[in-house]
Amino acid sequence: MIAPARRAATEVLAAVDAGRWDLATALAQAHPTLQDARDRALLTELATGVQRWKLALDFAILALTKRQPADLDPDVRATLRLGLYQLQHATRIPASAVVNDAVEIVKRGPTRSASGMVNAVLRRVVREGSPLLPEPPRVADNDPQWRAQALAWLAITHSHPAWLVERWLDRFGFEATEAWVRYDNTPANVTVWPLVAGANAPSALTDLEGVDTRFVPGGRVLSSGREALPLIADGVVYAQDEASAAVGVVAGSVGRGRVLDACASPGGKSLAMRPYLPDGARLVANDVRARRVALLASTMARIPGDRVAIVRSDARHLPFDRSIDTLLIDAPCSGLGVLRREPDVRWRRTAADLAAMATLQRSLIEEGLRALAPGGRLIYATCSSEPEENEDVVTDLLDSDVGLARVDLHQAGLPQSMTPLLTDDGALRTWPHAHGLDAFYAVVLVRR
Repeated sequence: MIAPARRAATEVLAAVDAGRWDLATALAQAHPTLQDARDRALLTELATGVQRWKLALDFAILALTKRQPADLDPDVRATLRLGLYQLQHATRIPASAVVNDAVEIVKRGPTRSASGMVNAVLRRVVREGSPLLPEPPRVADNDPQWRAQALAWLAITHSHPAWLVERWLDRFGFEATEAWVRYDNTPANVTVWPLVAGANAPSALTDLEGVDTRFVPGGRVLSSGREALPLIADGVVYAQDEASAAVGVVAGSVGRGRVLDACASPGGKSLAMRPYLPDGARLVANDVRARRVALLASTMARIPGDRVAIVRSDARHLPFDRSIDTLLIDAPCSGLGVLRREPDVRWRRTAADLAAMATLQRSLIEEGLRALAPGGRLIYATCSSEPEENEDVVTDLLDSDVGLARVDLHQAGLPQSMTPLLTDDGALRTWPHAHGLDAFYAVVLVRR
């Protein structure tokens, strides 16, 4: 009998590879088909791990079969990737079970004849080990071969797109890029925060095994997210990455009056900014899709006291006219700053996407300016690492003379512990290689 988690993982991987769903959606579709929570956890681990290490796995497939992975049947390709990942990374799973299940999965698929090849490849890896991956550069950095060796090591061995690695190598250098790709390939931790400031929440956080957040005060980075599930269900804590929470703290620290979180769901940044807003500020949370608005409303309903108003509208057509005092635009972006949490994004994005995303982001800002009151403050944020979606958008905006000026976050009254996250020109910038956080960006602009 094929293990349910491995069967489901093969189906998820084939669906993601075909572009039918992204990884998160495919997992959400597959989880209800598995009754055992352990199977659901294993499915997530296997599918996420294969997406994380896909380029290195394909390098091994080419070496072992002498065939390009793209030329293989989709189910065979997914099965080989899954089998190799388990043999290389999920070593607590018996090798015999990995091989037997892989062979049976292919036998029951549309390409039965490939079962012998899958059996031979995986048994060879069990006997001899996996093919060797590229090694770090062996020549001096002024040698013409150095760049090719560096890119092979960083891209193939650490399973990142070559175009993206090349960008980081040129901007940050070899050591920082190596630290970054290693960070992206570590399992994402879980960070929780008290849903409501009070006597019970801080003690509940302290009781959870982990360490306190380094930069944004009040959070707890957990050794295991499972421990926090009852507290999340009871509305004591909520989960949010520290870099994302930092954006919320920035928005709350500069916020005043009527405050609109324009792309708010699932609500984490609204929760993060709320304790930092001054008395009298009124928080409004907006999103456009019905399911995301329902999730947002569910999150906000857990907060006692003054209710957070929920609005459903497209952030490109806001139902406000020069009446918002503080506007947070956590803009849709490439997501290249959160590859540790969403490993399939690295394979779905190309360099050509950056210009299209910047156009969308600029349109959201222009609509936001229509809603922003004179003297109002605009917080623009993304979870992208790339300047086309961040610094370049802001520079273009300021150069276009639309009546905006920068606010220096060094002067914004942020917690002192957040100072290392600020750039020389007063923006928020978190980096995997420098801070051990996902790559987020936030800048505050004021309407003159």
